[in-house]
Amino acid sequence: MTTPLVLADDRHVGLLAAEMVANRIRARPNLRMLLPTGRTPVAMYAALRAHAADGSLPTAHVAALGLDAYVGLGADDPRSFRATLDRELVGLAPGRREALDGAAPDLLAEAARYQAVLDAAPIDLAVLGLGRDGHVAFDEPGSRPGDRVRRVGLTATTIADAAPAFGGPDNVPREALTVGLSTRLAVREILLLVTGPEKAEALRATLNDPAGPRVPATMLRDHPRLTVLCDRAAAARLAPRANADSDHVAIVLGHREPGISAEHRISAHSRARLRRAVRLCRHEAVRAVILTGFTHTGGLSEAEQMALEWPVADVPVVLEVAGRNTAENASRSLPLVLAQGGVRRVSVVTSAWHLRAPYFFAPYRAYGLDVRLRPAPPLRGWAHLVAEELGGFAGMRMQRAAAMAAMRLPAAC
Repeated sequence: MTTPLVLADDRHVGLLAAEMVANRIRARPNLRMLLPTGRTPVAMYAALRAHAADGSLPTAHVAALGLDAYVGLGADDPRSFRATLDRELVGLAPGRREALDGAAPDLLAEAARYQAVLDAAPIDLAVLGLGRDGHVAFDEPGSRPGDRVRRVGLTATTIADAAPAFGGPDNVPREALTVGLSTRLAVREILLLVTGPEKAEALRATLNDPAGPRVPATMLRDHPRLTVLCDRAAAARLAPRANADSDHVAIVLGHREPGISAEHRISAHSRARLRRAVRLCRHEAVRAVILTGFTHTGGLSEAEQMALEWPVADVPVVLEVAGRNTAENASRSLPLVLAQGGVRRVSVVTSAWHLRAPYFFAPYRAYGLDVRLRPAPPLRGWAHLVAEELGGFAGMRMQRAAAMAAMRLPAAC
């Protein structure tokens, strides 16, 4: 079951979504991502542009891939999704832009061309919105998990929702080209953004109804790395959770010990920390848990591995995958905390031998956060790890200074 992270309003949904996208770009500068248009992601793009303004977001090798296009509208039409996404990405300067051409003379050939673009390399991230009828992109009701890029007819609901942008429903195109569910289900990570009271029923159905073509978004639910961010208005029809409005967030530090922990297998220390975080969440109201851990290859990071084993269904998970050491785990997690809004308490879950962790997280207090260390019980044979920690004391001041200097906070936080 996917539990959404409920935030106060659409602005905070956009802020946190931007921080997650920025985190993925910093972790993987060659990121390939599918990006949406529409009203829901506007705040996300604004926050990303603010990040990129000082040149600190490494987008030169990022590939930004569009999701869909109205049939009959080319890139030179300001109402086209290609033109809309180009406007949203001004200042971000991704190294590569790809989109469907709704005005292509041969739409079948255009669909095949774009599917080849998508299949050329793995896609790391798909950011998606949700339609009132449960569609994602233009995968309307009736879509199936094996669908690829194709031409589709638009439903009456979709046409009505698009009418304001076209000066009335009669002017809305009746057909579109869309990326299929098979592509989205194959991406490394999905970020679903849902805002506004008009999406409340669609979100309820997405999370609770049987998976199937009637509500296409339900078929995303079993993706191993699906994160749902919504505002309170969109969550109005979900079962209430006591921890949804908590001011308490937990951060679990992933651990991999060179020569002992396999590169892509979760370590015993990470599992011990997970168990400690589970106990914390079962005794205290925790809004969300941030799992941290980086990988320098294409395999799964410690954060992603821990997410696969996270057992507390009503505590949503946010991944931090850009921090290459504990100092950076702290500095890269702080924006993910602040973007949520209303967080006052942070529990850092690590190991008892992790002596430098308090120093790396001490700067959180300057942002009004009450930080507490929650150590996991030590495993056997950890004396050498204490020795490594002590050996790192000499350089930790410089390490923290560099990590905090590279940090960029969410806009208006």
